[in-house]
Amino acid sequence: MDKGARSILPCILMLVIIVTVPMTNMTTNHDSSFVTDDISNATVKSQTTWSGVVELTESYTIDVSDELIIAPCTLVKLSSASRIFVEGRLSIEGDLACPVIVDQVNSGLHYGIQFNQSSFGRGSTVENLSIENSMYGVTIYGSNPSLNNVTINNPSRVGIDLFSGANPIIRDLTVDQSGRGFTYNDWRYGIGLSVGSSSSPIVERAVLTDMRIRGLNIWGDSGGIYRQITIDNITAEGASAISAGVWVEDSRPLITNVSVDKSDYGILIRHIDDGGYTRAVVRDCLVTNSMYRGIYVDKANHTNFTNYETADFTNTVVRGTGGPNAKTAGIGFAAIDINATGVWFENTLIEDSTTTGLRLYFVDSSTTFRNLTIVNSGDPGQGAHEAGLAIRSSFFAPNFDGLEITGSPGPGISATSGGAMQGSNWFLHNNSQDGLYIDSSTVIVDGLHLTDNGQSGAHVYDSRYVTLTNLTAIGNGNLGLTDVEQAGLLFERSNDIETNSGDVTCNYCAVSNSAGIGVMVKDSVDLWLNHLTVEDNTPSYDPISIDNSGLTVGQQGGQVNMHDIVVNTERVGTDSGPALRINRAAANIDLISLQGNHTGIIWNGDNNGNFPSSLSRAQLSGTTCLLLTEHDVMTGVDNVVTPECTGSITLQDSNVNWSGLTDLTGATIINLDSFSKLHLHQPNQIALSDAVIAPSGEIDVAWDISVWVQNNNSNGIPDAPVQLSFDQFEPNAQQNTNQDGLVTFTDFIGQRWTNMGSSSVSTVTVGCSYDGQSNSSSVQLDGNKIVYCLLPLDNQPPFLYWDSPEDSSVFPSSFEVEFNASRSWDLDDDELTWEWTSSIDGIIGNQASFAVNQGPASQALSDGVHVITAKLCDDRNNCVQQARTIELSNLDPVVFVDFTPGLNTFNELIMPRTGTLDVNLSGTYDPEGDPLNCWISTSYGLTFPEQTGSQLSCQELIQYSFPMIASPGNPIPPSDSFSLSINVDDGVNPTVTLTYDTILFNEIPSPIFEVIRADNYSQNAVTLDGSQTVDPEGDTLEIEFYSSLDGVLQWSNEPSGNVWQGYLSRGVHMIEMRVTDDVPENVGTYRTSSILISVLNSAPIADIKSPTINDEYDSSEMVLLSANGSGDYDSVCSSFSNIGFWHCSIDEPAQGSEFLQVSWTSDLDGRLSSTNQEGLYHASRLSSGLHTLTLEIDDGINPPVIDTTTVEVSKSAPVLSLATPNPSSTYLSSEYIFWNAMESVDYDGDDFTMSLFSNLHSEAILDDVDPGQTHISQLQAGEHIISIILTDSDGMQRTETINLVVNPSSPNAVIVKPAEGQSFLGGEAIILEEESTDADFDIVYRQWEVTDKSSGIITHTSTSSMEQLSLQPGEYLVQLTVRDSLQNTMIVTRNIRVENTDPVLDDQSLVVTPGELTAGVLVNIEVSVKLSDPDGTTQDVRATIIHDLQVWNFVLQDLDGDDVWEGSIEINPEKPGRPSLKIIATDGVGETATVSQVSKTIVVNEVEQASTNVSLIIGSGAVILLLVLSSLILVKIRRNRFEDELIESWDALSNPNTTKNFSELEVESPNETKGVVNDLWSQLEQEEGLD
Repeated sequence: MDKGARSILPCILMLVIIVTVPMTNMTTNHDSSFVTDDISNATVKSQTTWSGVVELTESYTIDVSDELIIAPCTLVKLSSASRIFVEGRLSIEGDLACPVIVDQVNSGLHYGIQFNQSSFGRGSTVENLSIENSMYGVTIYGSNPSLNNVTINNPSRVGIDLFSGANPIIRDLTVDQSGRGFTYNDWRYGIGLSVGSSSSPIVERAVLTDMRIRGLNIWGDSGGIYRQITIDNITAEGASAISAGVWVEDSRPLITNVSVDKSDYGILIRHIDDGGYTRAVVRDCLVTNSMYRGIYVDKANHTNFTNYETADFTNTVVRGTGGPNAKTAGIGFAAIDINATGVWFENTLIEDSTTTGLRLYFVDSSTTFRNLTIVNSGDPGQGAHEAGLAIRSSFFAPNFDGLEITGSPGPGISATSGGAMQGSNWFLHNNSQDGLYIDSSTVIVDGLHLTDNGQSGAHVYDSRYVTLTNLTAIGNGNLGLTDVEQAGLLFERSNDIETNSGDVTCNYCAVSNSAGIGVMVKDSVDLWLNHLTVEDNTPSYDPISIDNSGLTVGQQGGQVNMHDIVVNTERVGTDSGPALRINRAAANIDLISLQGNHTGIIWNGDNNGNFPSSLSRAQLSGTTCLLLTEHDVMTGVDNVVTPECTGSITLQDSNVNWSGLTDLTGATIINLDSFSKLHLHQPNQIALSDAVIAPSGEIDVAWDISVWVQNNNSNGIPDAPVQLSFDQFEPNAQQNTNQDGLVTFTDFIGQRWTNMGSSSVSTVTVGCSYDGQSNSSSVQLDGNKIVYCLLPLDNQPPFLYWDSPEDSSVFPSSFEVEFNASRSWDLDDDELTWEWTSSIDGIIGNQASFAVNQGPASQALSDGVHVITAKLCDDRNNCVQQARTIELSNLDPVVFVDFTPGLNTFNELIMPRTGTLDVNLSGTYDPEGDPLNCWISTSYGLTFPEQTGSQLSCQELIQYSFPMIASPGNPIPPSDSFSLSINVDDGVNPTVTLTYDTILFNEIPSPIFEVIRADNYSQNAVTLDGSQTVDPEGDTLEIEFYSSLDGVLQWSNEPSGNVWQGYLSRGVHMIEMRVTDDVPENVGTYRTSSILISVLNSAPIADIKSPTINDEYDSSEMVLLSANGSGDYDSVCSSFSNIGFWHCSIDEPAQGSEFLQVSWTSDLDGRLSSTNQEGLYHASRLSSGLHTLTLEIDDGINPPVIDTTTVEVSKSAPVLSLATPNPSSTYLSSEYIFWNAMESVDYDGDDFTMSLFSNLHSEAILDDVDPGQTHISQLQAGEHIISIILTDSDGMQRTETINLVVNPSSPNAVIVKPAEGQSFLGGEAIILEEESTDADFDIVYRQWEVTDKSSGIITHTSTSSMEQLSLQPGEYLVQLTVRDSLQNTMIVTRNIRVENTDPVLDDQSLVVTPGELTAGVLVNIEVSVKLSDPDGTTQDVRATIIHDLQVWNFVLQDLDGDDVWEGSIEINPEKPGRPSLKIIATDGVGETATVSQVSKTIVVNEVEQASTNVSLIIGSGAVILLLVLSSLILVKIRRNRFEDELIESWDALSNPNTTKNFSELEVESPNETKGVVNDLWSQLEQEEGLD
């Protein structure tokens, strides 16, 4: 039997079995183990099966009642723009080995498959489908097919597109290269999976790679569950839309186990419609190598802070944003970018981002990060983007709890322009700049740890409302280059104007091991440093430095506040300096301790605004100790000079007022300049005598004076006037004594110290007076003084102090009133008597303190308005009295009422129509204790309890139910709205009535039901019995039974509707009985009772139908693994293959069909299939040998079930898989063809080789090569039949053939020389060289053309492959034309330039004949010189001889072309001398000309003759005249270097303007004169470059 017959035999056998089984024997019921399709459905359904190749020229529709089955290995070809519409049921039955393929017919994109809403619930399934060359892969409108193992390659628009509430189940989806190679005007293309318009799919395992716009696109109020999603390479490549791996817009999906790699945007979540909600929940997320942003959460309306649901991320990693593995590195915006409210991130890691790790903008306090770590992220040199975290414009601070940032090239955090933040436990370490940078922002953090940051640990700039608590800053500033960058903490312009709000505060802060200043404050006020410790900073820097010298404008200025400061530093030697340095700043310092070695405190108090300063409780120490300069006002208390103070207290231009200054050494020097004053109040151990005080400087010592004013009984006299007068320094003072007779005058100067020493001690005269008596005494104010001023007074009236009751008090009738004036006393210690009288009741008391209305035996006080008079007399009848008004009256009862049910917020009583009202009056009372009577009443006449008879009372609890039937004294409310009053009467006052609006509502009945069932499996019937439920008002019941899994089970308003019977899906149900009645006001309102019910599932069945022991296969064939008849009752039948029948449930469980874990295994090959339910009908290859196959089915609950069979498989030849070349493509003979058979396989694992032969080639193209590599070859033009032979190591062969068309190719023109833009020197040889080729070896024409670009004239042509030529200077176009025998022509060009060369005269070659001349003798001068000019363009060479006033010009020529230029001229020099010969060669004309020149001096000798005195005189005169003329020539030559201009200006010498004075020139002889002239001429030559 051949292989084809063997493979089809099982299918034929199965078909025979199905046809021969009587249909009447197949029944359907819930107890059957095997279920088939319903016969009634089968009779109306048309079923069509496609197999093989199906070609459609137009769209195809599956009608509502029809089913289309597409068999494995089917190729469906769709014409351009056509698609398969599914109205009914589609079953695609591909398998892994042989999927169904949907492709285009020839060209033009098809539209794939579209499920319409009518197909919902019809059980469409798609298994192992591959879609190629489509615009859309699968489109679903409101339907729910099951898609398994679907692969969509290069859809131009969307791979899978969901609309209109679609909710399919999608597993193992692959979409590759969506939109690549396509461009549309809109953005909606290049998308893998798009979920929109309220759709909610379940997607498990999807791979979305190489998309143009989006991998996963969720929009339009959609949801769904997405698990194990892998997305890669989503990049726009110039498209007009944002490209993102995951896009969520106005939707609420749940996404778990998602990874996104190499996308423009990794995950983008955007809220646009404020009428809806956006809440994307993302768990276990990995985003890597994004180009712009890893995660971006955005909101269209950034100012709407009411919609907080945007995104919820847990366990998130964002890595490599903008990094080297992104599509384009270095252009990222942020690893995570938040521009919305309501974002939640928990357990987040951001690392290796080349831009900022986290950026936030327009966020608020609903944004929360917990456990956020940012590592090695930031963009150097890019402002805020340098930071690990950058935030701005977040005026409602987001929360960060648990934050770590390290390795940023900039600051760890950059909070700028309103970037508010709050949180706790921040760890910012090892960042290149500041750990925390705050600019114009509000930050509140508790637990801030700043370690080893390159610049300051924290830098607060121009910010308000900053609170840093429990801060540690260790080892910061080591990379800083300036003082501000090296500080441990830096506060810069942190408030520059003093206000009542917006303080910057550092509480419980510890700064240590800083590279520079520990705490640096620049131009900052309203700064509070509380409980600050600074230690072990670099000794060469100040531990604390405050410098407000930059606050100079307008209202700038204020105070720095410091409390509980500890500084520990070691500043010795060259590092010596203060522990605290303050420059031009006002401060309030309280409790400061300076430890270690330092110079103390240096403080300049000159500040803008002249704010005062204070220094209190300071432990002063150091080698300088304290230096205060320019303090207008400084105060302080309890400062202590410690033994560690080895310097002095120095004041310069300062006014200081201290109280309680103590010097523990008793020897510290106080030093004041002429502009300082020191006021010491109550000093202790101050060495004032040793003070160094400059003229005009002052130290005042001040003390307190306490004065007791007493009478002759030594009793203090209250309110006695006391006067002080001083003999110096202080003005008079006066105060009254207190009630004890004491008054204290504080801080009065007793002595003044100046540069002249101390003043005398002030004398204070103390005077007191009372009742006409006075006394005075004087004391020396050399310390705190206590003075007793005695006044011998006559007997005085007592002092009456009345404490209670207060004037105008009101009390209830018979209320106990306490009268108390016990603080009264007598100055003379006389016996005192009391008389208290009432204007109504007369005398009511005779003691300082007593009470009335305490009972029958006590004094009673009647009701009414009393004027109470208290009279106090001593035993000498000195009396005082006071009067007050009080009132006693019978008060209304005090009513406290509480209702059940309670009042609403509008003080209304709303209760059920048949409910019971509880009125609780337990707190009600009568102030006078009168018996109370309490009742309720209504506006329609109800009184309860009845107010008849004498038994009236006030019950603490009144209970009342409004009747449905009236009875005597108990009427029915006429309407549901009325008023109800609470009445309380004490029998004296009018009844107290509290009235409340009351509304009765129809009560919804309370549901009561029980669950009855025989067992707890899904096949057992369930009864929900709610027959005990009744309506209180007797209204008709409306009852709904609801399951949390199955939804609404039943709704009914019939009497029988209180019972439901049926079946429940497996799982744990929350069963609810929802009850209401038919009263209109209760529409939509239910009462609910619920109970949990657990429903168990049943065990699966395993049954292998194929293969069998009789089947034969080879290792390259797909083996059908069929388990028809297997299944699980808890799985819906529609979830199984449509081939055969399965053990399954007709109705789908509410929780979804149970997905079985199915495993086919071989004892030779191991696992053969995936573990999902699709494995029940599966195809797989098997290795050669005898296999024992095992099928295992596991529902995850019951023990797995198995079945086994055996099958034998023989060995096979290798199988070819040829990726390239493509037989449908054409190639050129010049083109290299890539033979890629790398996917070829030998299923026996044998090594194999590949050979290629062509019918047009005599020899093998490839011979026994390795198919695991790509091979390259060229083919001659023609139609090739290619044979591809694969041979394995066992000698088994497989031969495949393909047809390839190779067309002739055009020639390829190649210029080797010259290069494009090459430049040559004039005269240089130019090489023209080409190496043109033609794959068909038929070049028949070659032509060179050289064109002068300035004139367009072709200067040279040639047909040689190589040519040498020389060109004149200029720019040229070199063109090579090549043509083959088919007249295919190719032209290439080169642009070249020939540069002009400059002429060069060789001064060594200059020859003048004769060499010397004689004055007055005519001679022919011959001149020759060598000229070099490679481009040969120099044509003008001239010579000039100048001898005194004689000038000769002549031209030189090169007549024989030997580069030697020659010329001659006859001259007759008139006098002896040294004429100059100058030769100029000129190349070109005008300003662009270049010249070269040489010169030579010629000797002219004089004629020998006798000397006479006359000739001497004449000669001397001539020489002098020549000297003057030569000077004039020198001036003129300097103005113009060209001789032609000199000659043209010669006439100007007729009247020379001599600029030099030659009157002092002494000439002894004509020869000396000649020498002078020659020297001047030589100087001229040297200066003008003529020699």
